Amino acid sequence: MKKFFRHLSFRRKLLISFVTLSCIPVLLVGIAAYHLYTKFIINMTETSSIETIDLVCDDIDSLLNDTWSLCSMLTGDIKMQQYLRMDFTSISDQYSNDLAGSMDLASISTYRKDIFGVYVLGQNGGRYKSNYYSFKSEDQRETSWYRSIAGSGEATWFPSHEGSFIVRSSISDNFITVGLPVIDKASGMVNGIVAADIKEDTITQKIKHSLSNGIICIIDQNGDVLFQSNAGNNLHYPIDISQNLVSNILQSTGSTIGKSMVVPDSTYLVVSRTLRNSNWRIAGIIDRGFLTQNSKDITHIVMLLLLIIAFSSLYIAMLISQSVYKPVKILYRMMEDVENGDFSVRYTYPSSDEFGKLGKNFNQMLERTQELINQIYEEQKKLKNSELKALQAQIQPHFLYNSLDSIMWLLRMDKNRDAEKMLAELSTLFKISLSKGNEVITISEELRHITSYLFITNMIYSKKFEYVIECDPVLYSYKTLKLLLQPLVENAIAHAVPLQGQKVFIQVRIHECQDSLVLSVQDISRGMDSKVLENLRQQLEAPVQPDRRDSGYGLYNVNERIHILFGKNYGLTITSEPEFGTEVCIRIPKLKGDDTFVPGNTM
Repeated sequence: MKKFFRHLSFRRKLLISFVTLSCIPVLLVGIAAYHLYTKFIINMTETSSIETIDLVCDDIDSLLNDTWSLCSMLTGDIKMQQYLRMDFTSISDQYSNDLAGSMDLASISTYRKDIFGVYVLGQNGGRYKSNYYSFKSEDQRETSWYRSIAGSGEATWFPSHEGSFIVRSSISDNFITVGLPVIDKASGMVNGIVAADIKEDTITQKIKHSLSNGIICIIDQNGDVLFQSNAGNNLHYPIDISQNLVSNILQSTGSTIGKSMVVPDSTYLVVSRTLRNSNWRIAGIIDRGFLTQNSKDITHIVMLLLLIIAFSSLYIAMLISQSVYKPVKILYRMMEDVENGDFSVRYTYPSSDEFGKLGKNFNQMLERTQELINQIYEEQKKLKNSELKALQAQIQPHFLYNSLDSIMWLLRMDKNRDAEKMLAELSTLFKISLSKGNEVITISEELRHITSYLFITNMIYSKKFEYVIECDPVLYSYKTLKLLLQPLVENAIAHAVPLQGQKVFIQVRIHECQDSLVLSVQDISRGMDSKVLENLRQQLEAPVQPDRRDSGYGLYNVNERIHILFGKNYGLTITSEPEFGTEVCIRIPKLKGDDTFVPGNTM
């Protein structure tokens, strides 16, 4: 019994020695692993936070830079230069000129909805705006902000202020304004300014859901905080923007423009950059306490793991190490996939610990990145749509002038019935052109439009051509892209050479071909030789738009509109035979009633 207890005591000593010897390396490894793990978590969270802040800063920087670029472009715009050189003989003359200039700027609001308004103000009293708000009654040329912009040789930025300087906006709205002087290219003198307003809410919305655990602020070159996001008011770790922190931000960013930098600070994680075209700094700030809060729970977890490892076996230790290694490996492989361009991967490993939170942050980062990519794609698509609408409007002023001029001469010659008919057809033509903003109309409406256009054009050119329009009434209810036939007919009228002793004969025809509609315009004329035809076909397939003076300019625009909305499987073809004539055909999908066609789904 005594030997047994002596033997038991020896085993106990051996067990204690084994446990002690096992615990020392395990404890050392555990401590090292704890520090490495904590550092890894902090670095990963810090990297994720830096990337998130950088994306937000880049978004805001892009908005402010785009606004500056738009203003800079308008300072050199030929039309704006001409408007600002005018001398007005009467108030009605000035009002008419202001209206024309504002119409030129109105298209800006269709593709830059994030810019509240763009304004051009001249020393001659001219005032032009892109939005529908009314100008303030005061003479802006006498205001301090106007003189500040006009007297500066570069962009002048105004911090957040209540209400617009220029138009009667809501007093509850705050704006950031940028202005540039307009230098007359002929005299070299300042003859006006260009200014733009950005709503403070526009910037707030960009960061509202992006940086919920920190704040975004904009600081001017004097160290004054011009803007601070409201998210900081409800933070678990309140952020105090001290003068020392502002000084560090100004010194760290220095003259480096458009590149984000991590500002050294022991209390906060600060990512800052100098905005392009101004001396303002934009900074994203997160309390480091937020970055390290998860590491506090790690201490208890590691202590528990050490006890389990000490009183279990290496097998359990291997299982634990495997449980730590596997999610890291999954995240590593997912990061490699993202590096190779696959943004569809998501962290789905079932875990509620720090790795689960890290995986959740990783997923949120990918989703935010994908949202920004989709946002850029949608903006480009909207820009393309606005360009298409601008192309449709290019022919209107010249055509309207010729039509009204012809009506005036008909009235002078007492041909009132012809003048009345032209006015009716002109009204119909523009009513269908507008179509309440719809891009797609019925075949019936397109035929009515081209009928009016042919009648008016034939009257303008003193009936130098003859025409006929053919279409089965069964096709009237099908849909088509509006204003497809007009450029084709216009091209035929402008370039078709009549056969000797005859007028040019133009035939417009619409018929169906399987699951498509074919819209054709054929002119009976001398046609074109193979070299000219081949050159025209090459212009249609060119990667860039032909010159406006080329005969293929209008055809190219029609072809591009069809490709953008219906895909490359549809479009325009040209055939021509000398001494017989030329035919241009358009093929579009057959759509009727509530049928829809996803734009670009066959591209």
